[in-house]
Amino acid sequence: MEAARATLQLTGTALAEEEIQAARHGAPTPAFGPALGALGLVGRAAADRDPTEALIGEVHAVSAGLAGASPFRTIQIEPQFQGAGLSPPQTVALRLGNLLEWVSGASGRDLETAPRAALFFARFLEISPFERANFRVAHLMLTFFALADDQPPIWFEVEDAPGIREDVSRAFRFDTAPLTERIEVSLQRSLDRIAGPSGTPATIRNTG
Repeated sequence: MEAARATLQLTGTALAEEEIQAARHGAPTPAFGPALGALGLVGRAAADRDPTEALIGEVHAVSAGLAGASPFRTIQIEPQFQGAGLSPPQTVALRLGNLLEWVSGASGRDLETAPRAALFFARFLEISPFERANFRVAHLMLTFFALADDQPPIWFEVEDAPGIREDVSRAFRFDTAPLTERIEVSLQRSLDRIAGPSGTPATIRNTG
């Protein structure tokens, strides 16, 4: 629920407090349906630990309220982040395939949750395979990498937005440490929310 709320707010969907509270109590709300549906796809796919092109297309389609799997963009778009060398349309499939091959290979699987997610997040945004909603998909996929390592869903908050822009731009320049740290903080926040009755915070599991 929190991951869906944050995804919507980060991508410009206005949510009234009444709608947020209604959704938290299980009431159907139009705004939350697509994001929750996409997170459901992520949750079911995370058991395999590796993201796929088909999953990304489905997450995009569901989160954007489209039918079927989304096709890759056929036009050049403006970058959302400073320093992004966006792929031309004809190379999108190849670059995304290379990214998925890397995160699913030995080098990617040997990483802990946060650095693996950070590398995917930045490179996915640099590719931006769709005409719109690329950030939304990237944000939803953070939860994929968390669940794949038996961690709870993770998300950024709206107040993180200015820092995210800087962190992603630095990651384009191969400095992923700030983005990795931001994801680690977000993961710890999520773990703290599911702390046991004793109130003792959970700890990020080392998956290396």
